[in-house]
Amino acid sequence: MPAELRRLTLDDAGELEQLWQAANDARRERVGLAALPETQAVLTRPGAFGVGIFDPDLVSVAVAMPALADDARSGDNVPGLAHISSVATDPARWGKGLGGRVLQAVQLQAIRRGYARAQLWTHTTNVGARRLYEREGFVASGRERPDDRGEGIVHFLRDLPALRTRSRPAARLLCVDADERVLLLNFLDPADGSYLWEPPGGGIEAGESPLDAVRREWGEETGFPVPALSPESTYVGRDLVWRGDRWVTDEYLFLGRLDGVGTPNPTDVADQEMDAYLGCAWIPWRELGQLGDPVIPDLLAVLRRLDPSGPWADA
Repeated sequence: MPAELRRLTLDDAGELEQLWQAANDARRERVGLAALPETQAVLTRPGAFGVGIFDPDLVSVAVAMPALADDARSGDNVPGLAHISSVATDPARWGKGLGGRVLQAVQLQAIRRGYARAQLWTHTTNVGARRLYEREGFVASGRERPDDRGEGIVHFLRDLPALRTRSRPAARLLCVDADERVLLLNFLDPADGSYLWEPPGGGIEAGESPLDAVRREWGEETGFPVPALSPESTYVGRDLVWRGDRWVTDEYLFLGRLDGVGTPNPTDVADQEMDAYLGCAWIPWRELGQLGDPVIPDLLAVLRRLDPSGPWADA
């Protein structure tokens, strides 16, 4: 199984701490310093988010969080500033480009969360890390000081880049079964490890109507026969970060009913979709907001527009 980049959860905290300890001990040994006994539970800090590369164990990681004023001696957040707290790679994998990959990914995660700038500190003697940060667009701010153990550290800043904006009208089918469950597809963004749930569908090709497109996409992505469709569609304006781009577009959503339940069998899906595809699930409509990962767009609002008399009308 190839290495996988994905978003970290609290379940990864133990592996993260072990990796951070191993990388920090190896760095200190290089400059003639003794290993440190303590680790950092950074994922438990308020607002923390991170990405890791697993192969199959965690081999590289980057974690960020809201930057606190006065070098975290204040409880006030610095508006728009993400603090990158931990970037670490298994010493056996140093020089393989993993640090750059997780650093890029955690910045994309920050952009998703509305951050405009990022900062980090690194040790003055950590030449490899300083080169990495400079390659990724970080600039030394001029601030230097000793850390809590007396080692010199240097401060870096970066304005996070504006993502390329792309647009492609699309059509999707919101399919509900006899038990009022909705079929959703689950994807993992290879660029930053984010998860996404969305209804089957895709781009409208030249010469197609939204109805033609949704029928074609439904067949390609599920292998099911096209269910009975609502006579009208509703459009949804989407603003979505995916694969390092920002997609701002209109999508047409249709409502369908399917009595038989089965497992979708994609028949004609592009490679760039299949490498991100994790699977699918029939989700009870009441649980659409409880998946733990984004469901985009807000499907309850769409269901109410397409079927105002459905069970979700007053939810």
